[in-house]
Amino acid sequence: MTLTVLLSLATSLFFGGSDFLGGIASRKDSAFPVTATSQSLGGALMLAAAVLVGGTLARGDVAWAALAGICGGVGVTALYGALATGRMSIVAPVTAALSGAVPATVDLARGTTIAPLAVTGILLALVAVIVVSISPEDDGGPVFHRPSAAIVLAVVSGLGFGGSLLSFSYTASSSGLWPLVVARVVSLTFAGTFALVRTRHLLAYREARPPALGAGALDAAANVTMINALRLGPLAVAAVLCSLYPVVVVLLARGVLGERLRPLQRAGVALALVAVVLTTLG
Repeated sequence: MTLTVLLSLATSLFFGGSDFLGGIASRKDSAFPVTATSQSLGGALMLAAAVLVGGTLARGDVAWAALAGICGGVGVTALYGALATGRMSIVAPVTAALSGAVPATVDLARGTTIAPLAVTGILLALVAVIVVSISPEDDGGPVFHRPSAAIVLAVVSGLGFGGSLLSFSYTASSSGLWPLVVARVVSLTFAGTFALVRTRHLLAYREARPPALGAGALDAAANVTMINALRLGPLAVAAVLCSLYPVVVVLLARGVLGERLRPLQRAGVALALVAVVLTTLG
């Protein structure tokens, strides 16, 4: 359990750093070529890692990995649509909470037994994701243009990411990191297509490339720790703790950009720490 917790927390740390750098890059260029650029580097790094680690892909592993890539591609596409039509402070927690809750629910439903302390930690982690992402209505951010559409897209995004986590958990340890490569080829096809259709250029502009490439490197690291955490299990614990990345984004925004942490966000960070301790003890 301890190794699962550590790998899952590393995943949230890496995903949070990747999202933060991706956000910085997206201020300099459209999110679509930024994503295509970061995912291209991430895919190359995962390919190199897969070659080093080795492993053999069975037919079932390829199928689950392709499904993970499809779910991830749907999740990213829906996330962009949600962010374009609604408030990030609502879209982000809905997406993150669902992405962790879906695999956790499936894992518990199929009979996985988890200690009461760990269950409490999982619930607190989900609450922490929501609380830390809340911002008041008077923060100057954009209001919903189509709130119902944004919420529906956020739910679709969360289900997509949750489905991706669940699919990866079914790949065999003997396949090494190759499922990540298969999934990235599929998801990169989504990102590249949208980049060309929406912006007519595939790679991020020069000024946006450094943070976009940094995001890609951290994303690759996050995927490596994630797939190992999911395989070690319990899936319910790994999936939820892997979804704590909004906490990391908020802390980086505070430390690097000087953004002020609101009382609710401080409470969310504290809840996340308590959740980690309870899950570890459980």
